[in-house]
Amino acid sequence: MASIAPGQYPYRPLSQQKDEPEIRLLSITYPPAGSSSSSPQQLKPPINDDHTCLLTLTHHRLPLTPPSTYTTEPPNPPSFAALSYVWGLPTPGQDPPQIQIDGYAVPVTANLHGALSRLQRQRFAGHLWIDALCINQGDATEKSAQVALMGRIYALAERVVVWLGSTREEERAGCGALRDVGELGALFREQVLGVPQGLAGAWEGGRVEGFVKTVVQFAVTASTEKQQRVGFDFEAIWRLLRERPWWRRVWIIQEVVLARQAVVLCGENPELPGASVPWEDVRDCLRLFEWMVLYPNTGPEHTRLYALLGDIYPNVSHLALASDGYRRSLENPYTGLPVLDIMMWTSFGTSTGASILATDPRDRIYGLLGMVREEDRRRIPIDYSPDMTLGKVLFAVGKALLEDYGPDMLSFCHRTLLSPAGLPSWAPDWTAPRLMPLIGGVFFGNEKDARGRGDASKGASWRDWATKCQIRHAAYENPVVSLQGVVVGQVGSLGREFKTAPDSPSYLDNCRDWLVEVEEMAKMRNARGTAVLDEIWRVPMADFGLGARADVEGAARFRHGFDVLMGRIPPPCSEVKSGATTSWVSAESWDYRRVWKIYERRAFVDDVGRPGLGPKDAAVGDQIVVFAGAHVPFIVRQELASQHRYRVLGPAYVYEMMDGEALTGGVSFRVMDII
Repeated sequence: MASIAPGQYPYRPLSQQKDEPEIRLLSITYPPAGSSSSSPQQLKPPINDDHTCLLTLTHHRLPLTPPSTYTTEPPNPPSFAALSYVWGLPTPGQDPPQIQIDGYAVPVTANLHGALSRLQRQRFAGHLWIDALCINQGDATEKSAQVALMGRIYALAERVVVWLGSTREEERAGCGALRDVGELGALFREQVLGVPQGLAGAWEGGRVEGFVKTVVQFAVTASTEKQQRVGFDFEAIWRLLRERPWWRRVWIIQEVVLARQAVVLCGENPELPGASVPWEDVRDCLRLFEWMVLYPNTGPEHTRLYALLGDIYPNVSHLALASDGYRRSLENPYTGLPVLDIMMWTSFGTSTGASILATDPRDRIYGLLGMVREEDRRRIPIDYSPDMTLGKVLFAVGKALLEDYGPDMLSFCHRTLLSPAGLPSWAPDWTAPRLMPLIGGVFFGNEKDARGRGDASKGASWRDWATKCQIRHAAYENPVVSLQGVVVGQVGSLGREFKTAPDSPSYLDNCRDWLVEVEEMAKMRNARGTAVLDEIWRVPMADFGLGARADVEGAARFRHGFDVLMGRIPPPCSEVKSGATTSWVSAESWDYRRVWKIYERRAFVDDVGRPGLGPKDAAVGDQIVVFAGAHVPFIVRQELASQHRYRVLGPAYVYEMMDGEALTGGVSFRVMDII
């Protein structure tokens, strides 16, 4: 959470009793009609004298259950709303606007002042929780305690008020876009989600596809003919969802997911159509966008529409995923999500330029804990003291996940130049872009299905091996964990990293050169005979298609794409004569290339001639390890100072290792220390 100067407001300490801790609420009232509006407690500058309001901060106990469940005495706290908004940055060269609370001048950001002004205009009265005002931002101890309560606060609020902000130049367009989003979501819920058997029934009956086609027909973009510009303005929707900073704030995820009821506000004028829309309509519109992406209409007249959707959906999908996941979690014996679920679902928003951002990088974790089940929250304490670095927070998360899911979690260990120094190699950096693994990962299906995706440890289950590993004792100052594993090979030769962009004129040629290099490396270490050369096509895709192993999805079509790229299947004479050879190669190899996983990785051949695909930081001599309970092998590097300690570089695909072949002949696991 960011911090602004608290001004001169004299905050009284809050009681932090475990069962019913205190919170502050901002009380908004209006003077009686005809009375003087010059109270020192008014919001300044007032929009006009008729809308002057009085602001006070009061203390209230926060119960464990919603206020509506109390029947014998008045609820404490009283019914209140909670504000979901972006703090915003100060305007250079300008003093921040001020409001007066209990007679004290308190500086606020321009965006918060805009939210309060909008609420004034619609005569909002009652109690409101706002983090910037209700938490003493200058007290790190109080801040840590109150942030830990935020999930509870938003869940208990009678309503969450979402403030998207206001720019006078685009106020009418922004409200119009929000109106379109709300209408699309409401229609999708009524005509698709509301049918018997819900979405599954609608999908089977073709209702989803029919609805998507109707929306596409009425979609308006910059390429739409002027005489047809009546419908849903997707250019304005794109600006609303991609340019408004609210969608990029990590805290908003739990604020709307936990809300019992939420409303989205846009613009200063509450009278404009679309100035206020129920959150459930917005949420269901985001779900609609997912189905629009799944049913693309590739006609040239819709190119612009799908370019907009392709940019919108990856940046808002985490909101729909988290909402659906949290709702399902409430059906289970525990309340809340496992921490891995929420970290994975929100990782889609951490890609470069995507939605999930936090001023304080620790909030990438803290901002999600309100949705997490209690047993996981206890292992990841919220602490804003200077001693609690981002590295220590990621260490705590990594340790908890490694205990629960075992070595499969090592697939998430991706490092960037911004990753905290000193973070152990086994702890994922959840602030890094492109974190979701394309090789390995954690499989949530039954164990039989998981092994179908990879069974490098030959049926070894983490549940059976967890007690033979040492994780809980690891400390940040000595971050050694002990896993059971076995070295099954080492990197013998390495290919170059592939960096060519798909839109480069040399892209297809470079794809072929990359494959040729792998083939040549395998020939040089031809200890396994020529049969391995017939399987080189598996390497760039790590033997995995869109959702299953290559042989399950159809090896023939992938092999066809490989042969086309290698020039072993020539283009038809008609394509050669028309000069369309490149287009033909691109089209014929598309099914194959779209499942490649070669970016940020390098091909290699091990010491006995098995080709593979591993992390780009791998080096000749690095070792290939299979850990007990893992579904894929890993590349590790032995520490020079200690032959018994290793650093994990990342997951790998290795031919003839993915189904336990390396664990034959009496090979057994032993203790391996990972740092």
